[in-house]
Amino acid sequence: MSSISLRLSPGQLPLVQFVESDDRFLDECDVVWFRTLRDLDWRPFVAAAVQYYEALWQFNQEQLEARTAKVVAHPVPDPETEEQARQRLLLDRATLDATKPVIAAIETSVREPAHVNPDAIRPGHVPLRIRGRTPKDFFAMLKAFLGVMLMGRPAEPEFVHDELTGNPAFARTCGFTLPEPACGYRATDIPRRRKLEQFDQIMTKNGLWDALALGQVRRNIESGKLGEATIGVHDTTHHLAFSSMEVPVVEGRTKNGKPLRKSHPRTTKNCRCENREVCPHEWISADDGAGTVVKAGGKMYWGHKASTFALAGLPEIPLDLVALTDAATHDSRSLLPQLERISIRFPSVIAKVKIVLDDGALDDDAIRKMVKEKFDMDLVVKPNPRGRNAMEYGLPKGIDHVTPTGTPVCRAGFPFDLLGTRKETGHFLFTAPDASEGVPVCTDCALREDCIRPNAERRHISIPCEMLPFMDPVLPHLSKRFARLTAKRTVIERIHKLMKYDYGRERLTKRGTAAYQATLDKTLLAMHIVLAHD
Repeated sequence: MSSISLRLSPGQLPLVQFVESDDRFLDECDVVWFRTLRDLDWRPFVAAAVQYYEALWQFNQEQLEARTAKVVAHPVPDPETEEQARQRLLLDRATLDATKPVIAAIETSVREPAHVNPDAIRPGHVPLRIRGRTPKDFFAMLKAFLGVMLMGRPAEPEFVHDELTGNPAFARTCGFTLPEPACGYRATDIPRRRKLEQFDQIMTKNGLWDALALGQVRRNIESGKLGEATIGVHDTTHHLAFSSMEVPVVEGRTKNGKPLRKSHPRTTKNCRCENREVCPHEWISADDGAGTVVKAGGKMYWGHKASTFALAGLPEIPLDLVALTDAATHDSRSLLPQLERISIRFPSVIAKVKIVLDDGALDDDAIRKMVKEKFDMDLVVKPNPRGRNAMEYGLPKGIDHVTPTGTPVCRAGFPFDLLGTRKETGHFLFTAPDASEGVPVCTDCALREDCIRPNAERRHISIPCEMLPFMDPVLPHLSKRFARLTAKRTVIERIHKLMKYDYGRERLTKRGTAAYQATLDKTLLAMHIVLAHD
């Protein structure tokens, strides 16, 4: 059952549309993906559509040339052995070669519209092709990938095709028609999975997912949707890789006097030749960028790692997502490259950020100094003990030890609270805590006589700042002010949860750094489109 209604689309005159009964039901139920896709303004995406159609034309030409070359060419066998290729790929990783970039470099190919008229590109209108089939509509394909993410599924061709073929209302909302055998091929019909894979491949190869995400973030900044903040939050997250690993020996490298072994993706060739040892194709990594990600507690995962940056406060949405070229890279190496990337992409935003909250892995004076000198920001992190031992000598009377994080503990086992810093003398001031009833623990302490003056209510001590060089006298990490500031960092954990579970899933379905970066770009685009729609 259908009815007729009038709808004003962005940039168009009112048109008469047929509205299906299930579409009316979705509208009344306020389904997020339906309203977002239906009201999506297509005009900001025209430039990307032109680039896609140009890249599609180039892709088809390359496929034709490849088929021709395959018939006439006489390939030369590849002289490199599999073991030689494995060592080459191992030594090319960022964790073994300090000259390699830490974050993925994204190159957006910009082509002159030689085969496309930009003025004629809009939903339902595709470039005219003299030969071959009419291409699928870019805007409908884009909506299909976005809509799947708004449903909480990964924006990968297999999931998009499954949703388009199994949900007619979704297909109509994207702009596709249901196939009619009597009508034959129609460009508006639901695309096959192979066509969706081709679309995703072209968008990824030409950096168009990144261009779309970058443009949407900038529009949200200009419109005030993203807001302003003086505090930024940085962290890394990981996705489980869709591959297996091997642990070869790295030639010429040792660790603790033993040959160095490193987890590495399998070495393979992108061909179906029967004898790969003599075929002409090059040896490559089966999943470049994958590595062993070590988390708290010694837990290890085989996956890909991303560096994320967001602004503290509302809305809780990432500003930038970028893949690391090697997932085994230490977290401390990702902050500076990402800040440089953000300063180029969003200079007006980064200029207002004065404090960066990060993980304890970046507790390093050299990193703090570089962040301050290059970006005029204060890096605030919780101290990382890194094997630091507790102090037991040269302490005030009654104090048993000072923990590696700087907390004094008395002989009765009570950790002391920080009162503040006495700047005149350069001392940290600590006091005994209260019991659960609000009474000082010193009141009924069995060791009171040997620790505190007879008429004193509780014990107070002072420790020279020189004894605790890892503690900042201006903003001590044991202070309540520090705790309130670092509490803002929890926003990054909620963002990671949204990325991996609300807009996709934790396990990847593709391999390689380029595919992983495309996944991050799609996630960033979908989240900012929802923000703009709200």
